[in-house]
Amino acid sequence: MGQPKKKLSVEQVLELVDGLSPDEQERVRAKLNSKSKAERWEALCSKVQSQCEALPPITEAEILADMKEIRNELKAERAQSSH
Repeated sequence: MGQPKKKLSVEQVLELVDGLSPDEQERVRAKLNSKSKAERWEALCSKVQSQCEALPPITEAEILADMKEIRNELKAERAQSSH
């Protein structure tokens, strides 16, 4: 049978992390702070939903007008950059 796993205290873990290079410490920090893709997606959806609740619904005509305006701006930028 294998040896029983040794339990480390939080202080011991912090001491070990302090001994790492700054890049390795950043990797540890990123891993501890990471959320699953599903959790991040859910948080983003909730944020968007809460921001949109107070807004009136946008009509198809408004969407098309915005798209046309953006296209015209892009055409103008391309025309300017080609001169």
